[in-house]
Amino acid sequence: MQLGALQEDAAKLLYYSLPADGWDTCTLVFREAANYGEFVVTRTNPDGSTELVAPSNALMSAMMKLRDYMATQGKGAWLEAVMAVQRDPAKFTFDYNYNERPQWKKPPTEESYVEDLAKYPRPVDQIPDWYPRAN
Repeated sequence: MQLGALQEDAAKLLYYSLPADGWDTCTLVFREAANYGEFVVTRTNPDGSTELVAPSNALMSAMMKLRDYMATQGKGAWLEAVMAVQRDPAKFTFDYNYNERPQWKKPPTEESYVEDLAKYPRPVDQIPDWYPRAN
């Protein structure tokens, strides 16, 4: 499968999990370090109010698969992805954070970051200064 197809699959899972109308945009923020992940899905309604939405297991799986697919030697894996879907006209965007410390609701342990770096290695000069290192 190609990157565009994986992104489209994730976007469709989010889009079709929402009501047919009554919303304008929906944003998913996915953060992961090793086996610790966090999903925050927020729907914005036409009046500007927002609601948290529970992501489906299929959507969570699709985002984890996307992260694994995009991980490369020399760059590692992104730490955070933001997917935004728009209802009308239907479209989606993705943004990826490889280097900034994610703004977790509940941060992972330093060991989670170390494990993530072991799974998705980067050259030393590509590891952000804030990133924990193995002792």
